[in-house]
This record gives sequence, structure tokens and C-alpha cells, in this order.
Amino acid sequence: MKKLFLLGILSLFLCVLVGNVALGEEEKISIAYIGASTDLPFWITLRNEARNQANELGVEFIDLTPPSMDAQAQKNSFDNAIQMGVSGIIVGAADSRAFDDSLDKASEVGIPVVAVDTGIDHPHIASLVQTDNLSSAKIAGQYILDHMTRPGKVLIIGGVLGHQTGDARKNGVTEVLEAAGVEVIFRAADWLPEKAYEVAQNELAANPDLTAVFAAWDPGAMSAKSVVAERGLTGKIIIVGFDGDPANLKAIKEGEILATIKQDNVKMGRDSISLLVDIINGKEVPKYIPIDGFIIDQSNVDEFLQ
Repeated sequence: MKKLFLLGILSLFLCVLVGNVALGEEEKISIAYIGASTDLPFWITLRNEARNQANELGVEFIDLTPPSMDAQAQKNSFDNAIQMGVSGIIVGAADSRAFDDSLDKASEVGIPVVAVDTGIDHPHIASLVQTDNLSSAKIAGQYILDHMTRPGKVLIIGGVLGHQTGDARKNGVTEVLEAAGVEVIFRAADWLPEKAYEVAQNELAANPDLTAVFAAWDPGAMSAKSVVAERGLTGKIIIVGFDGDPANLKAIKEGEILATIKQDNVKMGRDSISLLVDIINGKEVPKYIPIDGFIIDQSNVDEFLQ
């Protein structure tokens, strides 16, 4: 009887121990988040919402985002996340071409990866959460076309050449405008506001018939706004951005920028965490989660100003 009693106690202890181990394993889900930058408003909001969602789900959130747009620094962070043995990785690529061998390593050790905002052409990417950039850029192109008050050229200030997100935004606007017979000038600015400023200066000087500027990200639109203001052309040259950053919304309110395409970076941040947790838990998820963008201009900007 005593032996049976001891065996029973031992069995109960083992059951509790196994249960605690299983619970501990479940609680140990850790997600490395590697955004494009810590100093851009769009990415700050996306990161904060991803962290909030992780906290709500009881998931450890490890922010390995470089301070500025630096593809090599992102790759280093990605490789560090693999060495840390995290449960999964979210990456918002500054350059979608920078991760091939790192993704190969993640695949070898079984760490799932979700891309946010920018697509990465690699079979190990489990899902992509992003704005439908092409269709949203077409909305921007049509908006520019509808609000042009005089014939002329349109300058597109883009990101990095070959970057999936930037290319889609350039292509969407270009397709609409060229179909209407508008000449488009494209210049890459590598997602750098200072380079966007230089591009706007050079192109406005070289093309006095410019009638509009589209910037593929809002800080680029703010740079164009500064150049247009310096030349005394505020209100005469249309400026349209892409993101919905607070500074741009204020500029829209003041009539310095005409419009921006709003990206739902709150949803992007939260959905990327939820998707990755589902993947880690063995659930099937869609390969692509497109999120619609929409125009913010003076007609609705008050709804979004804080």
C-alpha cells in the first residue's frame, strides 16, 4: 500500500511537472521584430502596435530594429535573432533583396518569418502583411490627374530602386498618368528625406513646367513641400505623399500638401504578430494579407489629426 501510495504521489508529481513544462514552452514564444527604422513615424506606430498585440497575446517582443534605413544592419539583426533561437521573426525590409542566405538559415532551423509592409521573394516567407501598394498608388495617380489645374510634368520621388514597395507605388502612379498622356519623371531617393530634397530642388530647377510631385513616402513629400515653399510655389504645385504621417496631415490641414495615401500601420503591426503566433502554433494562414490604402486630403484630414 505504501509503495502504491508513493507511486501515486510520484505520478501526480510527474503530471504536474509535464504540465508545467508544456505551459512553460507555450509561454516562451518569442518574436524578433526588425522594422525598417526607429526614426520614421510610420514605422514607430507599426512597431508600437506590434508590441501591444504581442503583450496582449502574452508573447515576448524583441525589437531589433536599426536606428535608420540600413539593409546590412537589418540583416545583422536577422542573423542575431536566429542565434538567439527566437520562435519567429517579423521583418519590414529596407531592401527586399538583402535576406536570401539569412532566410535560408531561418528555414534550416525552423524559425518562421513574416514580412510586413514590403514583400520578400523567398519561399521561407510564411506570409506578407502590407498595403496593396499598386492599387493604392493608382488611387494617388488618379487623384493627381483629377486635381491638375494645368498641363505639365509630374515628378515621382521614389525609394530604393528594386524595392518591392517603392516600385509598386511608382508603377501605380505612372500607369495612371501615362495612360492619360502625362509625362512622368522618376527619381530614386533611397527613402532619404535629404536626398528627396535634393531631387526636388534639381528637378524643379530643370523643369519649370512641373505641375505635381508624388513622393512614395511622406517624409519625401515633406522635403518636396520645403522646396516648393522656398520657390514661392505653395498651392501651385500639387504634392501627394504616401503613409499618413502626422506631420503630413498637419501640412494638408495648412494647405501645404494636397493629400497622402493613408496606410493602416496599426492593423499591419497587429496582424503581423497574430499571424506569426498562429504559424508558430501550427495553424494555416494566408500567404498574403492586403490592406487597402485611401486618400486623406482637406475633406477628411480632421478625422485623423490628433
